[in-house]
Amino acid sequence: MKTIKASKLSTPGKIDLARLALANDLPGLSKLVAAIPGNPAKAGTTKFYAVRFLEWFTDQNGPARFSVFMETGNSKLPFYAFSSLPGFDCPGAGACLYGEGNKHNAANFGKGWCYSFTAWRYPAAFFRQLQNSLLLRSEAGRAFIADKFQQIPAGKTVRLYVDGDFPSLEILEYWMNLCKTRPDLSLYGYSKSWEIFLALDRTGYAWPENYKLNLSGGSRYGGVLWIKRMERLPITRGQFLAVPVDRKFIKARSYQDKTRPMSNEYRADVRQAMRAAGIEKGFACPGNCGNCLPKGQHACGSLPGPIAIGIHN
Repeated sequence: MKTIKASKLSTPGKIDLARLALANDLPGLSKLVAAIPGNPAKAGTTKFYAVRFLEWFTDQNGPARFSVFMETGNSKLPFYAFSSLPGFDCPGAGACLYGEGNKHNAANFGKGWCYSFTAWRYPAAFFRQLQNSLLLRSEAGRAFIADKFQQIPAGKTVRLYVDGDFPSLEILEYWMNLCKTRPDLSLYGYSKSWEIFLALDRTGYAWPENYKLNLSGGSRYGGVLWIKRMERLPITRGQFLAVPVDRKFIKARSYQDKTRPMSNEYRADVRQAMRAAGIEKGFACPGNCGNCLPKGQHACGSLPGPIAIGIHN
């Protein structure tokens, strides 16, 4: 099986596994999981997590095997965070998922620069995302997520969708309504699903005051008119863009581990790329998410205007 490499499941293999699970194909899913080599009792391995996921998938009324919300106390993501499957839950994905100029079809899936797929090198992250995607697809699953949401301690910051995106109008309204139930929380996130935001807004929906939206670059709805429409929403903070920078910065350790801010040289390169894209004033993301502004604040949840981060040419 080409999707199996040693004791690991390749990215195409994980995509196949996700498609089987989302199609509720238990026989196909069971066969793929059985083909993964390794000891299912050895914690931390792909086989271990795959078997745990399959046990839950077989009886989704049982307890979830993975945390719905992750409390991340490191310097990269010092928040409570929710993720679902990238690509599968990204109806607004454009070049980021399919590549520049590619059509939006299964053959081009994953040919872009979606950073979320890199998290799949950690099998627990992949299966957590898959579990959450499935929970969102049922009324009982959404009730389970809502219960976990209510258990988040007061005064915390919550990032909705580190990976994945709002997959439908129904799910978007579900999350926005949940935000309203917890005015003590500060919530923010990124989205390319602009069409469903505008569709909900056209209904006269009253948006929550404690949620801030970053308009992600790479959306299939990219364009001046789309951006202007989205910027009129009261929840919109501004654009968050990925711009090309010199490859040497991407290879830098600080870019990978996020334990310290990126260099001034890197940020200057980001600002230069922003100007090349027609953005004269903007904030170059230094990479130390959650602590990029004074007093522990973060730009993506508060600072108005465009923000950009570097991707390699």
